[in-house]
Amino acid sequence: MPIQNNAGYLGNALVKRDGVEHNFTKEEVVEYAKCMKDPVYFAENYIKVISLDKGLVPFKPYDYQRKMFKHFDDNRFSIILACRQSGKSISSIIYILWYVCFHADKTVAILANKGATAREMLGRITLALENLPHFLQPGCKELNKGSIGFSNNSKIIASATSASS
Repeated sequence: MPIQNNAGYLGNALVKRDGVEHNFTKEEVVEYAKCMKDPVYFAENYIKVISLDKGLVPFKPYDYQRKMFKHFDDNRFSIILACRQSGKSISSIIYILWYVCFHADKTVAILANKGATAREMLGRITLALENLPHFLQPGCKELNKGSIGFSNNSKIIASATSASS
């Protein structure tokens, strides 16, 4: 849902800009608290992803993806053994978005062997951010192909692991 009253970030009406205040309703406060506590609740209720068959659809995690969110939340480091095309990337970007939205002063790096791959992942995060309700967005200070900076001083950067990749 587009943000009203020129509150969008640099012409993008879907992303709340830094400094925009929101008057929360009681229901929004309850929802915000639920999302803040539980990345699975946040993902199941507020994240939209692109389906090749149906376009933009609500994210419906499988049980193993719910376990991934819990594991990410409980452990600083994670190694995931899974087959190709099993939703690891989308699960990771959803968790990253949840993490920076609800935790202040955090920096998350998306690293890949090629810069284009890391930027593609950041683009997926941007798409998910654009489809979050206004009251869940922290406000955006910076949004470009290489990074996103938020009002809560958290940021996401995308970069290649080496210059020669």
